[in-house]
Amino acid sequence: MANPWLPRWGDPAVRYNRGWRYPTEAELLFAKTQPTQKGPMITQRYYPSRINDQIPWLTNFATKLPGYETTLNLPPAHVDACVASCNFLVCVLGDWLTAVRDFGPAATSAIDLLVSGSGPDPVVLPVFTAPALPTGVASVPPGALNRLFDLVQLIKNSPGYNDTIGHDLNIIGATTSGTAAGQTAPTAKLTVVQGPAGKNVQINFVKHGHAGVWIECQRGTGAFEFVAIDTEVPYLDARPLLVAGTPEVRQYRLRYWDKGLANGDWSATATITVGP
Repeated sequence: MANPWLPRWGDPAVRYNRGWRYPTEAELLFAKTQPTQKGPMITQRYYPSRINDQIPWLTNFATKLPGYETTLNLPPAHVDACVASCNFLVCVLGDWLTAVRDFGPAATSAIDLLVSGSGPDPVVLPVFTAPALPTGVASVPPGALNRLFDLVQLIKNSPGYNDTIGHDLNIIGATTSGTAAGQTAPTAKLTVVQGPAGKNVQINFVKHGHAGVWIECQRGTGAFEFVAIDTEVPYLDARPLLVAGTPEVRQYRLRYWDKGLANGDWSATATITVGP
């Protein structure tokens, strides 16, 4: 009888580099209960923003993570998946990206020759040849950093976790320059103001030295949804009521926004009622 469970690369129940096997019930449960990342990726303060700094961070994490698997009681399948993700990211951000950038000038020259060059011979386009992956490294499914960030949160929630482990794995974020001490999230105050077409919500926020804030809102019984990125105080939410003429309760939460990415913790949820 054929094996009814066909392991796929990237499946959280597959243990990379340890041989194929059936997943345990605990690992299946872990895979089913992990949150699905939607929308723009959320970065973490401990993760470097510069690619040249990301490569050594990923290498260190992939090298040292397996050594803490037992101490922190981490799901082996998730550890293996994250190690595989780190190794592939290192190759993509390193050799592959370097080759892509080196190929750029040759491609530009070919376009210039085709558009405005001269000569009797047909234009021959350069061919990009991607560098081969090292032995033992393979492509992984999308969401590699999301998997890493999920595992880091699991690590920090483990009873066996301490700052020594955190510093060894480089998962303790440094204080952001210009950020008020202890302020891991923006603060906000809501006010209802009259707008030209109805009542609006004015959000006066404090970004504590960051570039801006990422704003989400929940209206009525709906889910939180992205509203705006704002770098200047205040932000005015001028969206109309869900049901014209019917007051609605809105809840707002904010995060810091820097270099095109949301970061830090969510602010305390602020609630306000908006009328017609």
